[in-house]
Amino acid sequence: MLLLSACSKIPEQGKHIPKTAALVLGINSKQIQEKLVTEGLSVDKLFDALQQKDTSNEMTKALKEAENSGVDLQGNVYVAMVPGDKGNGYVMAVAKLKDEAKFEAFLKEKSKKEITAGKDFKFLEDKDAAIGFNKETIIGVFPINPNKLPYGDESDPFAMLGDTTAPAPQAPEKANKAELLDGLFHLKADESVANIESFKDIQKEKGDVLFWMSSEQIYAFNPGTPSGMAALVTTNVKKLTAGAFQTAALHFENGKIKVNSTSYAGTEIKEIMKKYPMEKVNMSMLENYPSENVLGFMLINFDLRMLGDILKLVGMDGFANMGLAEAGITLEDLLKAFKGEIALIGSDFTVESVPSAWDSTYKTTKPHAKWVFNMKVGDKAAFEKIMNAPRIAPMFTKEGNEYKPAQDLGGEMAVSITNERILFSSDAALMQAYTEGKSKVKLDEGVESKAKGNVLSVYFSVEKLVNNLPAEEMKLPDSVANDIKGLLKDLTVATEPFDGKSQKSVMELNFKNEGQNTLVQLANFTQKMYGYYLSKKKEDEAAWGDAVTDSAAVAADTVAAPVAP
Repeated sequence: MLLLSACSKIPEQGKHIPKTAALVLGINSKQIQEKLVTEGLSVDKLFDALQQKDTSNEMTKALKEAENSGVDLQGNVYVAMVPGDKGNGYVMAVAKLKDEAKFEAFLKEKSKKEITAGKDFKFLEDKDAAIGFNKETIIGVFPINPNKLPYGDESDPFAMLGDTTAPAPQAPEKANKAELLDGLFHLKADESVANIESFKDIQKEKGDVLFWMSSEQIYAFNPGTPSGMAALVTTNVKKLTAGAFQTAALHFENGKIKVNSTSYAGTEIKEIMKKYPMEKVNMSMLENYPSENVLGFMLINFDLRMLGDILKLVGMDGFANMGLAEAGITLEDLLKAFKGEIALIGSDFTVESVPSAWDSTYKTTKPHAKWVFNMKVGDKAAFEKIMNAPRIAPMFTKEGNEYKPAQDLGGEMAVSITNERILFSSDAALMQAYTEGKSKVKLDEGVESKAKGNVLSVYFSVEKLVNNLPAEEMKLPDSVANDIKGLLKDLTVATEPFDGKSQKSVMELNFKNEGQNTLVQLANFTQKMYGYYLSKKKEDEAAWGDAVTDSAAVAADTVAAPVAP
């Protein structure tokens, strides 16, 4: 039923999903199909392509059956996970129905069972699940217990409709599924997730895929009743999660997949974030990196004292101070000493062929990259206290304004520590060039502008990584390797400052082909990879069969040969 629901329609503002849901996933089937059809890829053609590759594929057959099931394939679906008592809960799927009679016939055929009439809906109940439907809507419920997930035959996606030997999820208290369905079909407006502001906001995105999560309800899946210190921590963690939500909308666009996400802070965290506002990233930490071949970077800027307030809120600051006491410092010293203004940059990725450590006559491959880690010092007095602490001071020798490691690092890494910043680098030459700042970084077009003005900026070049992997390492035919290398360009993440209510982020996965919708590119790529997989599978089976035949022949000859006395 989840497979069927993946091509069905979003119910009106999620009115059948309770507000106690932990996760909700929405799939805009109509929008997705329109993007495929624009490029000449209909659902029928995708099904046919899969069947041509493997006519025995059960998934393909199931999807084909879905076309004649009565489900509205031009609509969307919500799939939700809802917690219950003592770690129990259920997954539910809400779909739109266009032909009730056809769907009822479909259920009877697949389950070999009679349909039961409810108050104003019909349903089919199984030991593992229940499916209810009326003239417009389908709701499927599947009880789950995170500690006792069932294992069954995955070859038939409709197995739950008929007799099956797969054990049911053994919930301590089994809910009456018919009553549960009745409640979901008749949820009041203030009982549904549609009444929550963050859920309303994400509906306005009109993404191809929507995601909504309640941190508070996710924590409700935590089974058992902790005691002692664990109970205290659990109670305090609830303060962090209360009223906190995460939403995201995924868009398949030409040349990129874009994800717009929003974090809604709970009351306690909101106050902490207001107390320590995050500042924009320091671009000079990136600009001074001397390379034209940057593989990736992460820039972040936040006040570390924020972490101290969070630890206090959950009652863990005492434990942190106990651990730091041996070093002669406190948590407050540590958090004041550093600003949280951090940069990690990598470049010049290669895979080198080097002699094996076990046998120098053999060659092995070893990845290599240049990198720099840069962290700014905050309060200099707190920093000096840390560097002069009894456990830390013997590890360094102070020369002027710089602390140098007392022990030789063997050329594996370069370290430079002053009362202004801490630097780690892959080698001394790179560190010197970076600190001098004479050579500036050169990034791909548009990367720098995306990084500016954020509190978190991430960039990773998939293209530079994949293109530098040797063909012998990929162990793939040239045609397949070229398809992989020709797909993705890079990944970027940008997080804006907290606005007092929420914090927005944008993630973009950029493709090399900028003129075609990425959903179509993924569909074509997946089809090619699936074809290669089937071809390779047949080759392996043929090779194994020959080996078995040859071995059997040898064995037969050996048995038949006369044995010398």
